[in-house]
Amino acid sequence: MEDINIRQPLHPLDTGEVVLRFTGSVEKSELREGLKAAGTFRRMRWLAAVGALSIALLGVRVDPEGGSVNIGLVAAAVVYAAVFAWLAPRQIVASAVRAQQAHEGADCVVDGAGIAAVLDGTDIKRLSWDAMKRYHETSSLYTVVGGSGLKTWVMVLPKRLMTAPDAELLGAVLDSRLRRR
Repeated sequence: MEDINIRQPLHPLDTGEVVLRFTGSVEKSELREGLKAAGTFRRMRWLAAVGALSIALLGVRVDPEGGSVNIGLVAAAVVYAAVFAWLAPRQIVASAVRAQQAHEGADCVVDGAGIAAVLDGTDIKRLSWDAMKRYHETSSLYTVVGGSGLKTWVMVLPKRLMTAPDAELLGAVLDSRLRRR
């Protein structure tokens, strides 16, 4: 039987629960996969399609003598679709990569209070379990989705940064706290 190696935090926590800690950086392909698993790009493509169709329909006029199409509004619809279906997802991934690089060397800590990025014993960002809504699991990562107000965020936790028992433990913790999609 394998022993599960759980590392304790550098500072005491109020919860007294077991802590899972791992360090490493998330690759661009993993960020893209996590955002895709969370449905971010699917919603964005739907928004692009509905918005482009709405703009294009504004340029169509049907009257008893026939119909006409405003080429300017059709062109605007194509630009709108290109921005939201092609450029915006790339910008989101690039922004996530920059945010991850800004906190290079931070530990990811999972405890009774939630999930935190910790650098030199200080929380950079802590997300409580109450703020998390659901999680997605792929063969190579966990993607946690949450939000506050109108703001939605996605946290990507690659399994390659953890040992096999730690990855299973994280899956069990996520199963007990969040709903899986």
